[in-house]
Amino acid sequence: MFTSLYTASAGAIAQQQGLDVTANNAANVSTQGFRPDRASFSDLVHTGVRAGEDAPKTGSGEKLAGTETLYVPAGGLRQTGRKLDYALTDGRQFFAVRTADGIRYTRSGSFAASAATNGRFYLTDAQGGLVLDRQGRTIEVTDEHPARAPGAFTFRNLDGLRKTGDNYFAPTALSGAAATAPDAGLRQGYLEDSGVDLADVMADLIQQERAFQLNTRMVQMSDEVAQTVDNLR
Repeated sequence: MFTSLYTASAGAIAQQQGLDVTANNAANVSTQGFRPDRASFSDLVHTGVRAGEDAPKTGSGEKLAGTETLYVPAGGLRQTGRKLDYALTDGRQFFAVRTADGIRYTRSGSFAASAATNGRFYLTDAQGGLVLDRQGRTIEVTDEHPARAPGAFTFRNLDGLRKTGDNYFAPTALSGAAATAPDAGLRQGYLEDSGVDLADVMADLIQQERAFQLNTRMVQMSDEVAQTVDNLR
């Protein structure tokens, strides 16, 4: 009975972690350029119920194996007509932004012109970071016209990128350094919608919530059985 309790508890914890991932996707269904995550699960150790190679085995629950960010396909494009809005049609490419924490990368191209201490205006993102061109230079804006287009960058291994909040990604040793990408997929006057598919999110929420409920019910039943056995002693 203790095995069933531990197995169900592990399953409930894993499904709760999966629900957190899916809920975050749902919360960003309207976030420009947001890339959703997908949770994956794996079994914990299987143990033989008796000695012997052919003995049946029993599982001990599951765990959250990890999360995968879905970069492709890119989100749908929405025309805005603003000269400071940009979108990337290739889901493997990013804009580069200079922030207080270093250079970060984002899919969100809703930019603005912000005044600097020298009295000039530069292209910035929603958090005030300076948008960079292909050469890593800041982009001056005059009368709502950027002097140069934002650069498009990609990475050798997208799975190595790390989400840091505010729709930013940071490179790691696994992702490799950023490399310039072709400008063919850069669209001015457009924004990329969120990559979250609401129908998929709702299906995942229903499945994970049901699995969580079944596991918590098993925890409750195991506890009731333990109490019954204890009362019989």
